[in-house]
Amino acid sequence: MPVAPPGSGVGLTQQRPATTQSNFRQMIGELLQWNPDMPVQMAQKLINNAYRRVVDSRLWYGLLQKGQVNVPNAYTTGTVAVTNGSAVVTGTGTAWTPAMIGSSFRVGFSTPIYRIAGFQSPTQITLDLIWGGPSQSTVSYMIFQNIVSFGNNIKKLLAVVNQRQGYRMKLHIPQEVLNIYDTWRTTTGWTYLVSNYAPSPVDGSPLFELYPAPTFQQSFPFLASVQPPDMVNDQDFPASWMRTDVIMYGAIAFALVFRGKNSKYYDPATAKGFLSLQHEEVVKMARNDDNQYPQDLRWEFSRYPFTQFGADWTQSHDIDSWSGL
Repeated sequence: MPVAPPGSGVGLTQQRPATTQSNFRQMIGELLQWNPDMPVQMAQKLINNAYRRVVDSRLWYGLLQKGQVNVPNAYTTGTVAVTNGSAVVTGTGTAWTPAMIGSSFRVGFSTPIYRIAGFQSPTQITLDLIWGGPSQSTVSYMIFQNIVSFGNNIKKLLAVVNQRQGYRMKLHIPQEVLNIYDTWRTTTGWTYLVSNYAPSPVDGSPLFELYPAPTFQQSFPFLASVQPPDMVNDQDFPASWMRTDVIMYGAIAFALVFRGKNSKYYDPATAKGFLSLQHEEVVKMARNDDNQYPQDLRWEFSRYPFTQFGADWTQSHDIDSWSGL
């Protein structure tokens, strides 16, 4: 079953989905009937490989998950000293905490926005890159959360809303667009778009930039399609709306050619037939899945969320009513 995104408050139980016929142990037993000489570990791998092929063919309804991203108030207490060529930041009158790791750090608007990579003490932190500007001391700064993760198993964001302002946010805006529109990221206030960012250097999970950067505590509810983990335990099931017979068609096809002609169960003709059958059934399964969440009727909102009226106007007006886009 899918794993809930961190901080989402959504829990998932290992229970049998209404559309699933068999658990992982039953699927392994079925596959071994087609090739009894195959090791159990290989049977497990073939089933999970077939499962992933089905998963990757579509954003399935059973892989949709809701959650929320929480951002704290911006922190500006005290002053800092930064040194050219060093990633260490020293604070005066600060009370930094380990919870700030991963947050953004900046001094003024003409230097890059860094991310906090390490915490040493309430008055010392380490940045993800060395400070590239001139050395400075006793200067004002800001620690805020504009780079966020919606979960380490995220595949695609489908909807994010600004609950405080009551509007949907624009998604999948390229970084290059933001760099043209607001290179220094001087605009602050009500967040109205989500821009794709580089993956996390810690675990490779997708990261996203909230723009304009939120400077006070708030939550952003979201709906996303996620990547389910492999089945491991005997009682594991595929995600909802993933028929196990369709998964098994793909696994059986590879079981029948396992070890090639050296296997007495080698049957490439039957294997080819199972692959064709799986393809046909995936198409049918997708049509049924679309009845639950009509993704085939969705369209991409490709218009960039900028107008001639400026950032203040776009933050205070309904996005769907913007003109000139």
